[in-house]
Amino acid sequence: MTDADKRDRIIAAAYAVLSEKGYDKASTKEIASEAGVAQGLINYYFSSKDLLFAEVFRRETENYCASFDSRLPKGEGALTQESIAGLLELSKNKVLEERDWFRLRYELFAIGLRNESAKETLKEMLSSERKHISERVTEMTGLPREQMDVFASIIYSIFEGLGLQKVADPDFKYDEAYAMVTEMYGAYYESLTKKREP
Repeated sequence: MTDADKRDRIIAAAYAVLSEKGYDKASTKEIASEAGVAQGLINYYFSSKDLLFAEVFRRETENYCASFDSRLPKGEGALTQESIAGLLELSKNKVLEERDWFRLRYELFAIGLRNESAKETLKEMLSSERKHISERVTEMTGLPREQMDVFASIIYSIFEGLGLQKVADPDFKYDEAYAMVTEMYGAYYESLTKKREP
């Protein structure tokens, strides 16, 4: 087994253990057992649990973004009122299907705010997700990238905020909130396209 394989096994095991137990209760001993490696190997690749957790977040964020790409409409003009509703439905369902992942995300936000070694990873991942959204929306609308960068930051904050409320409160009116957001985005997109008409 190569170094890269061992590292990948540790990251995958950390995700499994962290998903099940949460950050505070997950131990490197359990992660090593899950990965089938010596506990000392974890310390060799990651100098702290926070850095291992940050790497899990980085890896899962890449997977999360990629999972959307395969289901996005392609090409300029692909974004319509109907496809906006479909995209928001994808985002909404992610929280319902992957609650453990979202719980981990919110834990990383807290870690990144209190731990200098994890702060850069948090900033990098927030930036990466906003950039990813902006690039996809720019491709589908043909609107200026600078404008879509701002739009992406708003979309992203709404995804995260609604997700947090649903994870924290199962009775939160999640469907109703997403229905209103869909309407708002649809109206905004319609106003932008009207401005572009000759």
